[in-house]
Amino acid sequence: MRKLWLLILLVALLLCSGCWDKKEINELAIVTTFGIDREPSTGMYVAYYQVINPPALSSRQGGGSKASVYTYRFKEYSLGRFMQKTSTMMPRLLFTSHLQCYILSEEVARQGIIDILNYLETTPEWRMNVYLFVTDSPLKDVMNSFTTLEKVPGRHATSLVRILSRGSFTGGVEPIRVKDIVTGMEFQLPTLIPMIHYRGKPADTTERMEQIDVSEQAPTFFADSAVFYKGRMVGHLNSDNKYYYHILNTKYRKFTETVKVGGSYVDVETSNVQVKRKWNRSANRLNIFIHADLRILNNTQNTKLTLENLHMIEKAFNRVVEEKAKKMVVLGKRNNWDLLGLQDEGATASTWRQTSVNFTVTSDITTTGNKSDPYTKEG
Repeated sequence: MRKLWLLILLVALLLCSGCWDKKEINELAIVTTFGIDREPSTGMYVAYYQVINPPALSSRQGGGSKASVYTYRFKEYSLGRFMQKTSTMMPRLLFTSHLQCYILSEEVARQGIIDILNYLETTPEWRMNVYLFVTDSPLKDVMNSFTTLEKVPGRHATSLVRILSRGSFTGGVEPIRVKDIVTGMEFQLPTLIPMIHYRGKPADTTERMEQIDVSEQAPTFFADSAVFYKGRMVGHLNSDNKYYYHILNTKYRKFTETVKVGGSYVDVETSNVQVKRKWNRSANRLNIFIHADLRILNNTQNTKLTLENLHMIEKAFNRVVEEKAKKMVVLGKRNNWDLLGLQDEGATASTWRQTSVNFTVTSDITTTGNKSDPYTKEG
């Protein structure tokens, strides 16, 4: 399968550009991930290039190298000098058309990335429709980490995005590309970008591939999200607040929630989430109506699933959603983040915090699983 992918890649290169001959194609350094950090002491940018090692992805591995990617690191005062700087160490021509993602250090993100966006926009070699991530771990460790099942870390990250976005987001994909940051700068509504956590130890050799326990070795994605406003990271949200940010801004259609009914926990999955907003401008009030269809995933109750019990689960879900939505609104006002985009809908910079936000949540359980009643201790 890997050989087929590489063959398709080489054919595509031949078709897309007549300036490459066979020898030149074999001399490409195909970049899959690009990371940007900054040294606090000198102010120099530190760029990391993860380059694919084609022999390691072949199904027929010989006795050669088995690292799927190699990471190159360069320092410069100016972003525009990196393309030339790579020629001092890379023996192949830098090729970025198959880039999978950009990763920024938290320090760079908090300083603001306007300069980086301008650089990417004005340089044809770089792409704007690539996923963007921020890491609160040392970028060097993240760029030298190993990912399982998917040997190329860049494709590992993009595969996670597609899996988590499937059937959940309006449009089919989470809006976390570089161009989404650019588009978001036109509005008061902040943009959320996933954060990467890495607590493992970066590997110096390919022996890292031999470890079967990957929990501490692979980076963790999507636990938190960086909050970007006007091209600068201003804070972060945990996973709960991230989901409700997307739900209330009508971008999210499917999520899982845990509710407590009669002292027992019930896990439900939502589908067909519908969110409607209704402004009462004279009263400076926003009414948000949320409706969801529910499916029971796990039921720990020691009771039969009667109609009354189903209504109890629905009411518990409605209450939990309303409480979490209100907490997210309060969090946004406390941090001066307009997480509902109230200013984009007519509120002013001086009045949006005084806007009263009311929630009405309804739900219907449509699926209970293969067995309606849970097993009990009495059998």
